[in-house]
Amino acid sequence: MKNRSQFRVPASTANLGAGFDALSLALDRYLTITVEPSPALEIVPSGIESEKIPRDATNLIYRVAARVAEHRQRSLPPFRMSIHNEIPLARGMGSSASAIIAGIQCYELLLDDALDEVELFQRAFEFEPHPDNLAAALYGGLISAAVDARGRTLVARLKPAEGAQGIVVIPSFELSTEKARGVLPASYSRADAVFNLQRSAMTIAAMTTGKWELLREGMRDRIHQPYRAKLIPGLEEILDLDLPGLFGIALSGAGPTVFAMAAPARAEAVGHAIVAVFEKNGVSAASHPVRVDRTGLVALV
Repeated sequence: MKNRSQFRVPASTANLGAGFDALSLALDRYLTITVEPSPALEIVPSGIESEKIPRDATNLIYRVAARVAEHRQRSLPPFRMSIHNEIPLARGMGSSASAIIAGIQCYELLLDDALDEVELFQRAFEFEPHPDNLAAALYGGLISAAVDARGRTLVARLKPAEGAQGIVVIPSFELSTEKARGVLPASYSRADAVFNLQRSAMTIAAMTTGKWELLREGMRDRIHQPYRAKLIPGLEEILDLDLPGLFGIALSGAGPTVFAMAAPARAEAVGHAIVAVFEKNGVSAASHPVRVDRTGLVALV
Protein backbone atom coordinates (compact mmCIF):
# COMPACT_ATOMS: atom_id res chain seq x y z
CA MET A 1 0.00 0.00 0.00
CA LYS A 2 1.00 3.62 -0.32
CA ASN A 3 2.06 5.50 2.77
CA ARG A 4 -1.43 6.57 3.81
CA SER A 5 -4.97 5.94 2.58
CA GLN A 6 -8.24 7.36 3.84
CA PHE A 7 -11.83 6.53 2.93
CA ARG A 8 -15.30 6.84 4.35
CA VAL A 9 -18.39 4.63 4.46
CA PRO A 10 -21.92 5.97 5.11
CA ALA A 11 -24.52 4.95 7.65
CA SER A 12 -27.84 3.62 6.43
CA THR A 13 -31.46 3.12 7.37
CA ALA A 14 -32.90 -0.21 6.29
CA ASN A 15 -36.41 -1.50 5.57
CA LEU A 16 -38.00 1.95 5.18
CA GLY A 17 -41.09 0.45 6.77
CA ALA A 18 -42.56 -2.15 4.43
CA GLY A 19 -39.36 -3.07 2.56
CA PHE A 20 -38.16 -5.55 5.18
CA ASP A 21 -34.67 -6.86 4.29
CA ALA A 22 -35.07 -5.39 0.80
CA LEU A 23 -34.85 -1.57 0.89
CA SER A 24 -32.29 0.77 2.41
CA LEU A 25 -31.15 4.35 2.17
CA ALA A 26 -27.59 5.60 2.74
CA LEU A 27 -27.29 8.54 5.14
CA ASP A 28 -24.69 11.27 5.60
CA ARG A 29 -23.21 9.98 8.84
CA TYR A 30 -19.85 8.35 8.28
CA LEU A 31 -17.22 5.92 9.37
CA THR A 32 -13.93 7.50 8.25
CA ILE A 33 -10.92 5.21 8.17
CA THR A 34 -7.26 6.04 7.76
CA VAL A 35 -4.75 3.22 7.25
CA GLU A 36 -0.98 3.55 7.14
CA PRO A 37 2.06 1.32 7.67
CA SER A 38 3.09 0.64 11.26
CA PRO A 39 5.52 -1.73 13.04
CA ALA A 40 2.55 -3.37 14.79
CA LEU A 41 -1.24 -3.34 14.71
CA GLU A 42 -2.53 -0.10 16.18
CA ILE A 43 -6.20 0.91 16.25
CA VAL A 44 -7.09 4.45 17.26
CA PRO A 45 -10.83 5.19 17.53
CA SER A 46 -12.41 8.62 17.91
CA GLY A 47 -15.85 10.16 17.56
CA ILE A 48 -19.22 8.82 18.72
CA GLU A 49 -19.01 6.00 21.29
CA SER A 50 -15.30 5.58 20.54
CA GLU A 51 -14.82 4.04 23.98
CA LYS A 52 -16.86 1.04 22.80
CA ILE A 53 -14.73 0.41 19.72
CA PRO A 54 -12.13 -2.34 20.35
CA ARG A 55 -8.50 -1.33 19.95
CA ASP A 56 -7.19 -4.84 19.33
CA ALA A 57 -7.69 -7.76 16.94
CA THR A 58 -11.31 -8.20 18.14
CA ASN A 59 -12.24 -5.02 16.26
CA LEU A 60 -14.86 -5.87 13.62
CA ILE A 61 -13.11 -3.92 10.85
CA TYR A 62 -9.86 -5.75 11.54
CA ARG A 63 -11.58 -9.15 11.83
CA VAL A 64 -13.22 -8.67 8.43
CA ALA A 65 -9.93 -7.65 6.80
CA ALA A 66 -8.15 -10.64 8.38
CA ARG A 67 -10.90 -13.03 7.28
CA VAL A 68 -10.73 -11.83 3.70
CA ALA A 69 -6.94 -12.25 3.78
CA GLU A 70 -7.39 -15.81 5.03
CA HIS A 71 -9.77 -16.63 2.18
CA ARG A 72 -7.38 -15.10 -0.33
CA GLN A 73 -4.42 -16.96 1.24
CA ARG A 74 -2.68 -13.72 2.07
CA SER A 75 -1.39 -12.17 5.30
CA LEU A 76 -2.18 -8.69 6.49
CA PRO A 77 0.87 -6.51 7.12
CA PRO A 78 0.99 -4.63 10.42
CA PHE A 79 -0.76 -1.28 10.12
CA ARG A 80 -2.18 1.64 12.02
CA MET A 81 -5.91 2.19 11.60
CA SER A 82 -7.51 5.44 12.74
CA ILE A 83 -11.30 5.23 13.00
CA HIS A 84 -13.46 8.33 13.24
CA ASN A 85 -17.04 7.27 13.92
CA GLU A 86 -20.23 9.30 13.39
CA ILE A 87 -22.63 6.32 13.45
CA PRO A 88 -24.31 5.37 16.75
CA LEU A 89 -23.69 1.72 17.62
CA ALA A 90 -26.54 -0.83 17.90
CA ARG A 91 -29.15 1.81 17.05
CA GLY A 92 -30.40 0.60 13.67
CA MET A 93 -28.23 2.87 11.53
CA GLY A 94 -26.09 0.25 9.84
CA SER A 95 -22.97 0.57 12.00
CA SER A 96 -22.05 -3.09 11.52
CA ALA A 97 -22.57 -2.99 7.76
CA SER A 98 -20.39 0.12 7.50
CA ALA A 99 -17.66 -1.57 9.53
CA ILE A 100 -17.82 -4.71 7.36
CA ILE A 101 -17.49 -2.75 4.12
CA ALA A 102 -14.66 -0.79 5.76
CA GLY A 103 -12.89 -4.03 6.67
CA ILE A 104 -13.02 -5.28 3.09
CA GLN A 105 -11.72 -1.94 1.83
CA CYS A 106 -8.86 -2.10 4.36
CA TYR A 107 -7.87 -5.50 3.00
CA GLU A 108 -7.96 -4.22 -0.58
CA LEU A 109 -5.80 -1.20 0.26
CA LEU A 110 -3.30 -3.05 2.43
CA LEU A 111 -2.64 -5.80 -0.10
CA ASP A 112 -3.55 -4.01 -3.34
CA ASP A 113 -6.00 -6.81 -4.11
CA ALA A 114 -9.49 -5.80 -5.26
CA LEU A 115 -12.45 -8.17 -4.81
CA ASP A 116 -15.16 -8.44 -7.42
CA GLU A 117 -18.74 -7.78 -6.32
CA VAL A 118 -19.61 -11.47 -5.98
CA GLU A 119 -16.77 -12.24 -3.60
CA LEU A 120 -17.19 -8.97 -1.75
CA PHE A 121 -20.73 -9.91 -0.73
CA GLN A 122 -19.69 -13.51 0.00
CA ARG A 123 -17.12 -12.29 2.49
CA ALA A 124 -19.45 -9.64 3.92
CA PHE A 125 -22.22 -12.21 4.45
CA GLU A 126 -19.99 -14.17 6.82
CA PHE A 127 -20.47 -11.31 9.26
CA GLU A 128 -23.93 -9.97 8.33
CA PRO A 129 -26.31 -11.67 5.88
CA HIS A 130 -28.32 -8.54 5.06
CA PRO A 131 -27.68 -7.18 1.56
CA ASP A 132 -29.73 -4.00 2.06
CA ASN A 133 -27.48 -2.26 4.61
CA LEU A 134 -24.30 -3.62 3.04
CA ALA A 135 -25.23 -2.36 -0.43
CA ALA A 136 -26.20 1.08 0.92
CA ALA A 137 -22.84 1.38 2.66
CA LEU A 138 -21.04 0.31 -0.51
CA TYR A 139 -22.96 2.22 -3.18
CA GLY A 140 -24.95 4.99 -1.48
CA GLY A 141 -28.38 6.20 -2.58
CA LEU A 142 -31.64 4.28 -2.35
CA ILE A 143 -31.04 0.54 -2.56
CA SER A 144 -33.26 -2.34 -3.59
CA ALA A 145 -31.47 -5.62 -2.81
CA ALA A 146 -32.16 -9.35 -2.95
CA VAL A 147 -30.33 -12.68 -2.85
CA ASP A 148 -31.12 -15.16 -5.63
CA ALA A 149 -31.44 -18.97 -5.45
CA ARG A 150 -27.70 -19.38 -6.04
CA GLY A 151 -26.81 -17.00 -3.23
CA ARG A 152 -25.83 -14.11 -5.48
CA THR A 153 -26.61 -10.59 -4.29
CA LEU A 154 -28.65 -8.51 -6.71
CA VAL A 155 -28.59 -4.76 -6.20
CA ALA A 156 -30.32 -1.84 -7.86
CA ARG A 157 -29.12 1.61 -6.86
CA LEU A 158 -31.84 4.21 -7.31
CA LYS A 159 -31.74 7.99 -7.22
CA PRO A 160 -34.02 9.52 -4.56
CA ALA A 161 -35.95 12.61 -5.58
CA GLU A 162 -35.29 16.02 -4.05
CA GLY A 163 -37.75 17.88 -1.84
CA ALA A 164 -37.69 15.94 1.44
CA GLN A 165 -35.59 16.24 4.59
CA GLY A 166 -34.56 13.14 6.51
CA ILE A 167 -34.66 13.00 10.30
CA VAL A 168 -33.26 10.38 12.66
CA VAL A 169 -34.43 10.31 16.26
CA ILE A 170 -31.99 8.26 18.31
CA PRO A 171 -33.07 6.91 21.71
CA SER A 172 -30.55 6.56 24.50
CA PHE A 173 -30.63 2.74 24.64
CA GLU A 174 -29.18 0.06 22.37
CA LEU A 175 -31.08 -2.78 20.71
CA SER A 176 -29.26 -5.70 19.10
CA THR A 177 -30.40 -6.97 15.73
CA GLU A 178 -30.53 -10.49 17.18
CA LYS A 179 -32.97 -9.45 19.89
CA ALA A 180 -35.09 -7.47 17.43
CA ARG A 181 -35.27 -10.43 15.04
CA GLY A 182 -36.04 -12.80 17.89
CA VAL A 183 -39.52 -11.31 18.42
CA LEU A 184 -40.63 -11.83 14.80
CA PRO A 185 -43.08 -14.63 13.97
CA ALA A 186 -42.12 -17.66 11.88
CA SER A 187 -44.92 -17.06 9.34
CA TYR A 188 -47.32 -14.37 8.16
CA SER A 189 -50.79 -14.25 6.66
CA ARG A 190 -51.32 -13.68 2.95
CA ALA A 191 -53.06 -10.41 3.78
CA ASP A 192 -50.02 -9.10 5.65
CA ALA A 193 -47.66 -10.22 2.88
CA VAL A 194 -49.74 -8.47 0.22
CA PHE A 195 -50.03 -5.37 2.42
CA ASN A 196 -46.24 -5.09 2.57
CA LEU A 197 -45.67 -5.90 -1.10
CA GLN A 198 -47.99 -3.08 -2.12
CA ARG A 199 -46.40 -0.58 0.22
CA SER A 200 -42.78 -1.42 -0.50
CA ALA A 201 -43.49 -0.80 -4.19
CA MET A 202 -45.22 2.46 -3.29
CA THR A 203 -42.22 3.53 -1.19
CA ILE A 204 -39.89 3.10 -4.16
CA ALA A 205 -42.31 5.03 -6.39
CA ALA A 206 -42.71 7.87 -3.90
CA MET A 207 -39.01 8.24 -3.21
CA THR A 208 -37.90 8.17 -6.84
CA THR A 209 -40.64 10.36 -8.32
CA GLY A 210 -41.02 12.87 -5.50
CA LYS A 211 -44.68 12.03 -4.96
CA TRP A 212 -44.13 12.45 -1.25
CA GLU A 213 -47.86 12.27 -0.46
CA LEU A 214 -47.62 8.51 -1.15
CA LEU A 215 -44.81 7.88 1.29
CA ARG A 216 -46.83 7.97 4.52
CA GLU A 217 -48.85 4.95 3.44
CA GLY A 218 -45.90 3.39 1.65
CA MET A 219 -43.83 3.19 4.85
CA ARG A 220 -46.53 1.41 6.86
CA ASP A 221 -45.66 -2.16 7.74
CA ARG A 222 -47.12 -5.38 9.17
CA ILE A 223 -44.04 -7.62 9.01
CA HIS A 224 -41.66 -6.33 11.69
CA GLN A 225 -42.65 -3.03 13.31
CA PRO A 226 -45.76 -4.25 15.19
CA TYR A 227 -43.69 -7.00 16.82
CA ARG A 228 -40.67 -4.86 17.62
CA ALA A 229 -42.85 -2.17 19.19
CA LYS A 230 -42.86 -4.04 22.51
CA LEU A 231 -39.08 -3.58 22.68
CA ILE A 232 -39.23 0.18 22.05
CA PRO A 233 -41.34 2.30 24.42
CA GLY A 234 -43.57 4.73 22.54
CA LEU A 235 -42.97 3.26 19.08
CA GLU A 236 -46.63 2.47 18.35
CA GLU A 237 -47.63 6.05 19.09
CA ILE A 238 -44.71 7.42 17.08
CA LEU A 239 -45.61 5.40 13.99
CA ASP A 240 -49.18 6.72 14.20
CA LEU A 241 -48.19 10.38 14.46
CA ASP A 242 -50.11 12.67 12.13
CA LEU A 243 -48.10 15.87 11.80
CA PRO A 244 -48.09 18.72 9.29
CA GLY A 245 -45.31 18.14 6.77
CA LEU A 246 -44.59 14.54 7.81
CA PHE A 247 -44.15 12.49 4.62
CA GLY A 248 -43.28 9.10 6.10
CA ILE A 249 -42.01 7.47 9.29
CA ALA A 250 -40.57 4.08 10.17
CA LEU A 251 -38.30 2.16 12.49
CA SER A 252 -34.73 2.49 11.24
CA GLY A 253 -33.43 -1.01 10.60
CA ALA A 254 -33.95 -3.13 13.68
CA GLY A 255 -34.26 0.01 15.82
CA PRO A 256 -34.51 1.63 18.23
CA THR A 257 -33.81 4.70 16.05
CA VAL A 258 -36.78 6.16 14.17
CA PHE A 259 -36.33 7.52 10.64
CA ALA A 260 -38.71 10.05 9.12
CA MET A 261 -38.94 12.15 5.99
CA ALA A 262 -40.63 15.51 6.06
CA ALA A 263 -41.06 18.79 4.24
CA PRO A 264 -37.81 20.69 4.88
CA ALA A 265 -39.57 23.57 6.65
CA ARG A 266 -41.28 21.12 9.04
CA ALA A 267 -38.41 18.71 9.70
CA GLU A 268 -37.30 20.24 12.99
CA ALA A 269 -40.86 20.23 14.38
CA VAL A 270 -41.34 16.60 13.31
CA GLY A 271 -38.14 15.59 15.08
CA HIS A 272 -39.18 17.38 18.27
CA ALA A 273 -42.59 15.66 18.21
CA ILE A 274 -41.00 12.21 17.98
CA VAL A 275 -38.59 13.05 20.81
CA ALA A 276 -41.55 14.19 22.93
CA VAL A 277 -43.26 10.79 22.55
CA PHE A 278 -40.10 8.94 23.54
CA GLU A 279 -39.69 11.19 26.59
CA LYS A 280 -43.34 10.70 27.57
CA ASN A 281 -42.55 6.99 27.67
CA GLY A 282 -39.47 7.44 29.85
CA VAL A 283 -36.83 7.33 27.10
CA SER A 284 -34.45 10.18 26.38
CA ALA A 285 -33.78 10.74 22.69
CA ALA A 286 -32.17 13.21 20.32
CA SER A 287 -33.29 14.36 16.87
CA HIS A 288 -30.83 14.97 14.03
CA PRO A 289 -31.37 16.10 10.42
CA VAL A 290 -29.81 13.78 7.83
CA ARG A 291 -29.39 13.82 4.08
CA VAL A 292 -29.15 10.98 1.62
CA ASP A 293 -25.57 9.94 0.93
CA ARG A 294 -25.30 9.48 -2.83
CA THR A 295 -21.72 8.23 -3.12
CA GLY A 296 -21.32 5.25 -0.76
CA LEU A 297 -17.77 4.09 -0.12
CA VAL A 298 -15.42 6.80 -1.36
CA ALA A 299 -11.68 7.37 -1.19
CA LEU A 300 -10.63 10.62 0.47
CA VAL A 301 -6.80 10.34 0.27
